[in-house]
Amino acid sequence: MNNLEKFRSDNSSTISTGRYYAEDKTLVLIYTNGGIYEYEDVPLFYWRGLLDAESKGKFINTNIKRLFKFNKRQ
Repeated sequence: MNNLEKFRSDNSSTISTGRYYAEDKTLVLIYTNGGIYEYEDVPLFYWRGLLDAESKGKFINTNIKRLFKFNKRQ
C-alpha cells in the first residue's frame, strides 16, 4: 500500500485514527474502542468527506459502513 494519507482525531468519540491508501483505495479506521477496520475500494471523495466532516462517526455510519466491504483486523 502506497500513497498514504492519515489523520489523528482528538475530538472524535468514535475514531482515533484514519489512514487512506490512494493507490488501492483502502481506508483503515482505528476506532476509540480499539477496533481496526479496513474498508475496500473507497474513492478519494469519501476520504476527503471524512476529513471535512464535523462528526466523523456520523459520516462513517452514513457514507462508509453502508457502501463498502470491510475486514476487521486483529
